[in-house]
Amino acid sequence: MNQRRRASPAVYRRRRLVAALLAVLLLALAIWGMRTLYDRIFGDDPEPAGQTEEQTENDDARLSREESGADSESTEEPAAEGTEEEPSAPEDPAAEGDCAAADIEVRASTSHESYDAATAPMLIMEIENTGSSECILDAGTAEQQFSVSLGGREIFTTAQCDIDGESLEIEFEPGQTERANMVWPRSESAVDCAEPAELVTGDYELTVSVSGITSEPHTFHVTGASQ
Repeated sequence: MNQRRRASPAVYRRRRLVAALLAVLLLALAIWGMRTLYDRIFGDDPEPAGQTEEQTENDDARLSREESGADSESTEEPAAEGTEEEPSAPEDPAAEGDCAAADIEVRASTSHESYDAATAPMLIMEIENTGSSECILDAGTAEQQFSVSLGGREIFTTAQCDIDGESLEIEFEPGQTERANMVWPRSESAVDCAEPAELVTGDYELTVSVSGITSEPHTFHVTGASQ
């Protein structure tokens, strides 16, 4: 009976090398298969069929514009309601032909510079057209006012008196002067416009006005009743 011949050491080495190579190859195939399966299950979605790179860029640009527009709208403050300015109504122009205040000079004076205790002063108003053209001014008693003060305190004013005033429109030629007189009964208008009061001696001031145009003060002397 023949005995089986044992392989040489070189043959054993070749066999072990071939087995090791097969093991490495099988391990590589297993890793590749597992990675492919993982990518199919958990990988990114592929781009839709038919979508080109140009279309993708256009979509990105449109999205950027929409986001920019949304930011602009969110930062733009809405216009406040009711803030629109309405055009102001033009002022009513003065009636044609009326005198301008700059063309009328009103002056105050008295018939005398000094009055004794027994004399009622005569108050005088002068109205002159100092302009270069004719104009119309209401110089009636309804538009006239006489006021007398002492040391800054008003003693008498026709504005406090019950006077039936009337309107009187006058055509003033350039340089024309009109005059109005009033006798002051030495009264205090806050008490009684007609009853003489116990005035003190001093320098009194008279101011007059017509249609809102006022004169400079005029000073005159009055002697009190006790003097």
